[in-house]
Amino acid sequence: MAEVNDMFNEITKEQSFYVKGKKSQFTPFAKGDYWGHITEVDSKVLDVKDGQYKARLYTYTFVASTENKDFDFQYEDIDGKMLTTKGHVYIGKKFKGKLWRFLEPSKDDTFESNPTGNAGYLRFCETIGVECPKETKTIDGEDVEVQLLPELSADMMLGQPVCAFVDKGRPFTNKEGETKVYWDVKFCKKWTGGTKKEISAKSGSDLPF
Repeated sequence: MAEVNDMFNEITKEQSFYVKGKKSQFTPFAKGDYWGHITEVDSKVLDVKDGQYKARLYTYTFVASTENKDFDFQYEDIDGKMLTTKGHVYIGKKFKGKLWRFLEPSKDDTFESNPTGNAGYLRFCETIGVECPKETKTIDGEDVEVQLLPELSADMMLGQPVCAFVDKGRPFTNKEGETKVYWDVKFCKKWTGGTKKEISAKSGSDLPF
Protein backbone atom coordinates (compact mmCIF):
# COMPACT_ATOMS: atom_id res chain seq x y z
CA MET A 1 0.00 0.00 0.00
CA ALA A 2 2.90 2.37 0.78
CA GLU A 3 4.31 1.86 -2.73
CA VAL A 4 0.91 2.70 -4.24
CA ASN A 5 0.67 5.89 -2.20
CA ASP A 6 4.21 6.92 -3.13
CA MET A 7 3.49 6.35 -6.79
CA PHE A 8 0.21 8.32 -6.60
CA ASN A 9 1.88 11.28 -4.84
CA GLU A 10 4.64 11.26 -7.44
CA ILE A 11 2.07 11.47 -10.25
CA THR A 12 -0.14 14.20 -8.71
CA LYS A 13 2.61 16.20 -6.95
CA GLU A 14 0.01 17.04 -4.30
CA GLN A 15 0.61 17.35 -0.58
CA SER A 16 -1.80 17.79 2.31
CA PHE A 17 -1.33 18.10 6.05
CA TYR A 18 -3.20 19.34 9.11
CA VAL A 19 -2.15 21.83 11.78
CA LYS A 20 -4.35 22.36 14.79
CA GLY A 21 -5.52 25.97 14.74
CA LYS A 22 -6.24 28.33 17.59
CA LYS A 23 -9.86 28.95 18.48
CA SER A 24 -10.95 32.54 18.07
CA GLN A 25 -12.08 34.02 21.37
CA PHE A 26 -15.50 35.64 21.43
CA THR A 27 -16.07 38.61 23.71
CA PRO A 28 -19.74 39.38 24.52
CA PHE A 29 -21.01 42.83 23.66
CA ALA A 30 -20.98 45.51 26.33
CA LYS A 31 -23.65 48.03 27.21
CA GLY A 32 -22.44 51.56 26.64
CA ASP A 33 -21.08 54.10 24.19
CA TYR A 34 -19.40 53.07 20.94
CA TRP A 35 -17.75 55.42 18.46
CA GLY A 36 -18.35 54.79 14.80
CA HIS A 37 -20.19 55.65 11.60
CA ILE A 38 -23.52 55.06 9.89
CA THR A 39 -22.92 52.85 6.87
CA GLU A 40 -26.35 51.79 5.60
CA VAL A 41 -29.77 53.48 5.64
CA ASP A 42 -33.27 52.42 4.61
CA SER A 43 -36.67 53.99 5.25
CA LYS A 44 -40.36 53.39 4.69
CA VAL A 45 -43.68 54.92 5.76
CA LEU A 46 -45.76 52.82 8.16
CA ASP A 47 -49.08 52.99 9.97
CA VAL A 48 -48.54 53.09 13.73
CA LYS A 49 -50.97 51.81 16.39
CA ASP A 50 -53.50 50.47 13.88
CA GLY A 51 -53.39 53.63 11.81
CA GLN A 52 -53.75 56.10 14.65
CA TYR A 53 -50.48 57.66 13.52
CA LYS A 54 -48.33 57.54 10.41
CA ALA A 55 -44.55 57.68 10.54
CA ARG A 56 -41.45 57.24 8.45
CA LEU A 57 -39.23 54.57 9.96
CA TYR A 58 -35.49 54.84 9.30
CA THR A 59 -33.40 51.74 9.88
CA TYR A 60 -29.64 52.17 9.82
CA THR A 61 -26.46 50.21 10.38
CA PHE A 62 -23.79 51.53 12.73
CA VAL A 63 -20.22 50.19 12.55
CA ALA A 64 -17.81 50.58 15.46
CA SER A 65 -14.56 52.30 14.41
CA THR A 66 -10.91 51.96 15.38
CA GLU A 67 -11.23 54.80 17.92
CA ASN A 68 -12.82 52.31 20.35
CA LYS A 69 -9.55 50.41 20.81
CA ASP A 70 -8.28 52.40 23.79
CA PHE A 71 -11.58 52.63 25.69
CA ASP A 72 -12.62 50.27 28.49
CA PHE A 73 -15.86 48.28 28.16
CA GLN A 74 -17.52 46.11 30.78
CA TYR A 75 -19.36 42.98 29.70
CA GLU A 76 -21.09 40.09 31.46
CA ASP A 77 -19.56 36.65 30.93
CA ILE A 78 -21.38 33.33 30.79
CA ASP A 79 -21.18 33.00 34.59
CA GLY A 80 -22.72 36.43 35.18
CA LYS A 81 -19.43 38.05 36.20
CA MET A 82 -18.63 41.57 35.01
CA LEU A 83 -15.31 41.71 33.16
CA THR A 84 -13.42 44.56 31.50
CA THR A 85 -11.97 44.58 27.99
CA LYS A 86 -10.41 47.12 25.69
CA GLY A 87 -12.56 48.18 22.78
CA HIS A 88 -10.31 46.70 20.08
CA VAL A 89 -12.46 43.54 20.22
CA TYR A 90 -15.46 45.53 18.96
CA ILE A 91 -13.83 47.29 15.99
CA GLY A 92 -15.88 46.59 12.86
CA LYS A 93 -18.88 45.23 14.78
CA LYS A 94 -22.28 46.19 13.39
CA PHE A 95 -25.38 47.29 15.27
CA LYS A 96 -28.82 48.20 13.97
CA GLY A 97 -30.67 51.36 14.93
CA LYS A 98 -34.16 52.75 14.34
CA LEU A 99 -35.43 56.28 14.01
CA TRP A 100 -39.10 57.36 13.88
CA ARG A 101 -40.40 60.55 12.26
CA PHE A 102 -44.12 60.99 12.90
CA LEU A 103 -45.90 62.74 10.04
CA GLU A 104 -48.44 65.53 10.17
CA PRO A 105 -51.87 64.76 8.65
CA SER A 106 -53.29 66.89 5.85
CA LYS A 107 -56.95 67.88 5.79
CA ASP A 108 -57.91 64.67 3.94
CA ASP A 109 -55.96 62.29 6.20
CA THR A 110 -57.61 60.28 8.96
CA PHE A 111 -54.54 59.65 11.14
CA GLU A 112 -53.66 61.86 14.11
CA SER A 113 -50.74 64.18 14.76
CA ASN A 114 -48.06 62.99 17.20
CA PRO A 115 -45.42 65.75 17.37
CA THR A 116 -44.24 64.80 20.87
CA GLY A 117 -43.17 61.44 19.44
CA ASN A 118 -40.48 63.20 17.40
CA ALA A 119 -38.15 63.98 20.31
CA GLY A 120 -35.72 61.25 19.26
CA TYR A 121 -35.79 62.41 15.64
CA LEU A 122 -35.04 65.99 16.66
CA ARG A 123 -32.11 64.86 18.81
CA PHE A 124 -30.74 62.76 15.95
CA CYS A 125 -30.93 65.72 13.52
CA GLU A 126 -29.07 67.90 16.03
CA THR A 127 -26.49 65.14 16.56
CA ILE A 128 -25.53 65.01 12.87
CA GLY A 129 -25.68 68.78 12.45
CA VAL A 130 -28.95 69.14 10.53
CA GLU A 131 -30.70 72.41 11.33
CA CYS A 132 -34.29 72.29 12.63
CA PRO A 133 -35.50 75.92 12.48
CA LYS A 134 -38.03 77.25 14.98
CA GLU A 135 -41.33 78.74 13.87
CA THR A 136 -44.55 79.90 15.50
CA LYS A 137 -47.71 78.09 14.43
CA THR A 138 -51.32 78.44 15.53
CA ILE A 139 -52.50 75.15 17.01
CA ASP A 140 -56.02 74.86 18.46
CA GLY A 141 -56.27 78.65 18.53
CA GLU A 142 -52.97 79.14 20.36
CA ASP A 143 -49.61 80.35 19.07
CA VAL A 144 -47.08 77.60 19.72
CA GLU A 145 -43.36 77.56 18.95
CA VAL A 146 -42.45 74.44 16.99
CA GLN A 147 -39.29 73.11 15.38
CA LEU A 148 -39.56 72.12 11.74
CA LEU A 149 -38.16 68.65 11.13
CA PRO A 150 -36.59 68.00 7.72
CA GLU A 151 -36.92 64.69 5.91
CA LEU A 152 -33.52 63.07 6.19
CA SER A 153 -32.12 61.43 3.07
CA ALA A 154 -29.68 58.53 3.04
CA ASP A 155 -26.91 60.85 1.83
CA MET A 156 -27.45 63.09 4.86
CA MET A 157 -26.99 60.13 7.23
CA LEU A 158 -24.38 57.93 5.56
CA GLY A 159 -20.86 58.27 6.91
CA GLN A 160 -21.89 60.46 9.81
CA PRO A 161 -19.65 60.07 12.88
CA VAL A 162 -21.70 59.41 16.01
CA CYS A 163 -21.38 58.05 19.51
CA ALA A 164 -23.97 55.27 19.69
CA PHE A 165 -25.38 54.01 22.96
CA VAL A 166 -25.75 50.24 22.55
CA ASP A 167 -27.84 47.92 24.71
CA LYS A 168 -29.82 44.69 24.45
CA GLY A 169 -32.96 44.90 22.36
CA ARG A 170 -36.35 43.41 23.13
CA PRO A 171 -36.37 39.56 23.18
CA PHE A 172 -38.29 37.89 20.37
CA THR A 173 -39.14 34.34 19.29
CA ASN A 174 -37.96 33.15 15.86
CA LYS A 175 -39.61 30.59 13.56
CA GLU A 176 -37.85 27.75 15.35
CA GLY A 177 -39.34 28.83 18.68
CA GLU A 178 -36.01 30.09 20.01
CA THR A 179 -35.79 33.26 22.08
CA LYS A 180 -33.31 35.70 20.56
CA VAL A 181 -31.94 39.05 21.68
CA TYR A 182 -29.94 41.42 19.50
CA TRP A 183 -27.81 44.34 20.62
CA ASP A 184 -29.19 47.56 19.13
CA VAL A 185 -28.37 51.26 18.95
CA LYS A 186 -30.78 52.94 21.38
CA PHE A 187 -29.81 56.51 20.48
CA CYS A 188 -26.90 58.51 19.08
CA LYS A 189 -24.92 61.37 20.56
CA LYS A 190 -22.58 63.83 18.92
CA TRP A 191 -19.04 62.58 18.39
CA THR A 192 -16.99 65.70 19.00
CA GLY A 193 -13.96 65.58 16.72
CA GLY A 194 -15.34 62.70 14.64
CA THR A 195 -14.74 62.76 10.89
CA LYS A 196 -17.38 61.97 8.31
CA LYS A 197 -16.64 59.03 6.00
CA GLU A 198 -17.41 59.10 2.29
CA ILE A 199 -20.07 56.44 1.70
CA SER A 200 -22.30 56.48 -1.36
CA ALA A 201 -26.01 55.79 -0.98
CA LYS A 202 -25.85 53.79 -4.21
CA SER A 203 -22.95 51.58 -3.22
CA GLY A 204 -24.13 50.92 0.35
CA SER A 205 -20.64 49.62 1.02
CA ASP A 206 -19.17 49.19 4.48
CA LEU A 207 -16.30 51.19 5.85
CA PRO A 208 -12.81 50.05 4.79
CA PHE A 209 -11.29 49.34 8.23
